[in-house]
Amino acid sequence: MGAAGGRALLAAVGLLSALSAAGTLFLLAQWRELGAALRELEAAAANGSERGPPPAPAPAARAKRSRRGERARAHVRADGDEMMMMLTYSMVPVRVMVDLCNSTKGICLTGPPGPPGPPGLPGYNGSDGIPGTPGQKGEPGVNGKRGKIGLPGPKGDQGQKGEPGEMGLPGKDGMPGGKGARGSKRKKGDANNDVILEGAKGEPGPPGPPGPPGPPGPPGKRKGKAKVELQENIYSSKCTDEICGVPNDDTLAGKAEDRTPEPPSKKAECVITSVGSPDQYVSVQQTFGTWMREPANISDERIWLTVHFLGNYIKEYENFDALLNGSYRIINITGLFYGCGHAVQNNHLYYHQGGTSYIQKFGLDKDSQHTLHIKKALHQGKNYLFSNSKTYFNIAVDEKGLWIIYASSIDENIMVANIDEESFSVNWHINTTYPKSKAGNAFIACGILYVTDTKDMTVSFAFDLLKGKQIDARFKLRSSQSILAMLSYSLRDKNLYTWENGSLMVYPVRFGT
Repeated sequence: MGAAGGRALLAAVGLLSALSAAGTLFLLAQWRELGAALRELEAAAANGSERGPPPAPAPAARAKRSRRGERARAHVRADGDEMMMMLTYSMVPVRVMVDLCNSTKGICLTGPPGPPGPPGLPGYNGSDGIPGTPGQKGEPGVNGKRGKIGLPGPKGDQGQKGEPGEMGLPGKDGMPGGKGARGSKRKKGDANNDVILEGAKGEPGPPGPPGPPGPPGPPGKRKGKAKVELQENIYSSKCTDEICGVPNDDTLAGKAEDRTPEPPSKKAECVITSVGSPDQYVSVQQTFGTWMREPANISDERIWLTVHFLGNYIKEYENFDALLNGSYRIINITGLFYGCGHAVQNNHLYYHQGGTSYIQKFGLDKDSQHTLHIKKALHQGKNYLFSNSKTYFNIAVDEKGLWIIYASSIDENIMVANIDEESFSVNWHINTTYPKSKAGNAFIACGILYVTDTKDMTVSFAFDLLKGKQIDARFKLRSSQSILAMLSYSLRDKNLYTWENGSLMVYPVRFGT
């Protein structure tokens, strides 16, 4: 049994050895053939380089040789692959193969590179690279278009209170309010000494020395005695209710033939007969206002203006040059002035305190204030003394003193009060019996009241305040129909000052001779 196994093993080993020897012989034969073929090719290549390039073979032959060469190379590669496998198992020295490759050209060595092939298909996009370092900040671009208005922001803090502006025009009169509840009954108060119109009659003074005999007067008539007594009653204490009624010429009782003219006691040169053409000094923007000068102190060149018919301050100009240049200082007054009938006298401003029946005496250079109550006078609503100038009280200064013109709340006739400047009280009142509805404006000169028509174009009524009677003094005032806000006689230069539609005008006055 054991001998049989040994023989089989030996037989297998011998078979393998025979096969290996046969492969080696086959390989050597193949290499001999391949070496001969290579030598032939080298010889042919050397002959071709000496003779020049061979003629181009026909396309078909070239394609046939190319296919045959490819089959031969494929066969060599296949045989080489088989031989490599055999060499691997048969332990053939590698040096033989290296020498073979080094001794033959075009088989083992790589030939020259061929022409570039056609471009391949585009590849897939690569992944994003690592971000680079940020560059430097560029120049600012051009401003773009303005965007839409955004939503309003939150309400800011309240700012500082600004300076008060000039007083605006008064609004329209509102609807009348309802009747108020009846107030509780109060005790009668003490009398105010500031508004005592007439004091108690004093003791008669001692008789004075006899005066020189006067010139003989004209012959008189008994009918004139009643009129003299009537005039005396104007100033006496017999007047009741602070009003002395004196009818004008339209309401005097009796026939014209029964009236006896009195001898003229007033100088003719004290009655105005006409006015000349006006001179315009300056123009302002306001339709209503008053401009005033010191009537007695001619050395005082100051000019005062109240702009509009309602306000709480006046403007003081140093002189006419300052008025033209618009250089002034503000003087704040107490309360509000109303209307365009103010006046300046002895460094005091006299004005109507709006909403009341009080006249204020305000010191222009020192802090002083006095108040006078004018009773039974229209002072509110649309019941103006002069509607054209929105005025309830017109204050006048002339050769005879200080006057206040107003409208009675009883009969709406024009009243005049003579004022004591020192005590700032009323000396006496007089009723002209001339209705305010016929008046446009008025002024007083030399103790005579002159009243214009409703268009302020003609002086249509004159009343002697010292004699208490109407006089004949009619003349044309102006031809313009513009708004006459102010009309005042100036004792300073004996001219008429006016405020006409924003223009400050001066009219020369002509007295009778």
